[in-house]
Amino acid sequence: MWKLKNLFRDGEKGKEFSKDGRGDAADPAEQFFEEYETEEQELTVLIKEFTKGGAVRGDYLFPVVSFLAYIDRESGKVVHEKGSLCWVIHRSSGDYIHKFKDYGIYNVLVRKMKPGILNPVGQPFKNRYYVVKVLKRKVKEPQLERVRTEYLKPISIKDSLGEFKLDRKYDRFEGQIDWMGSMEDVSLKKDEDADTANLALKTLHMLTSETAKWDGRLREYAAGELTELANDWREDEDISDITREEFAERIGSPSFFIDNRGDFEAVYGDDDMFAGHWIVVYGTADGRLTDAGIEG
Repeated sequence: MWKLKNLFRDGEKGKEFSKDGRGDAADPAEQFFEEYETEEQELTVLIKEFTKGGAVRGDYLFPVVSFLAYIDRESGKVVHEKGSLCWVIHRSSGDYIHKFKDYGIYNVLVRKMKPGILNPVGQPFKNRYYVVKVLKRKVKEPQLERVRTEYLKPISIKDSLGEFKLDRKYDRFEGQIDWMGSMEDVSLKKDEDADTANLALKTLHMLTSETAKWDGRLREYAAGELTELANDWREDEDISDITREEFAERIGSPSFFIDNRGDFEAVYGDDDMFAGHWIVVYGTADGRLTDAGIEG
């Protein structure tokens, strides 16, 4: 098996790419290295959650792990800015190379991404680094330890609709609301730079201000968009077609997922009309329903 970890040793070139990034210009790994400066620097970072995964391009996997803050080497002070550490592995190697623990503090040798590289939504990447080497694990750094302690404090929103507790791993507040006499799950995406969910909560209040009206509207919209598809999914042709009225009545009460712009998804059980898939109605912060489909 190709030992990818050997490719990063000083003075040693790999089969497809090397530490300095020289190689086949069409190779995804080469393109990755070209996005980073050649100068190396040390960073002390506070890692967020470490979840294995990443983008796949060709034969390569590009892992990404986020950090919550780092130490400025010149001033020695903590910088409260999020960022990410990236590297590249061959999909067949079986070696993830760099392994981090949730909320661990590490010294890493990195190369910074070149300015002007845009992320998938067209914005420049910020504080993004290629990991050359992990220099030290389990670092004792009081400033970052205080950031970690503050970050991990339980946070919740107490509202007239209920209490919503922050799930740090997914950056969203979770709770339940009374929807037409049934307690249903609600997920509110956390605001970008604060432990709040203001726009998401505003949408939730919009939906619950006239619960019966919204309940009927959502059901009718889902039925209008998906009843024909539900009939196409029928395995027994001898059973009569599902009507829109039947469809609207058969789906259960919705769970809600609301993002930090206020746009929402109302998610319903399918009552076996789509072999156990979820029925989802999509809406916007200003109350427009835009689409419906099946997921899962």
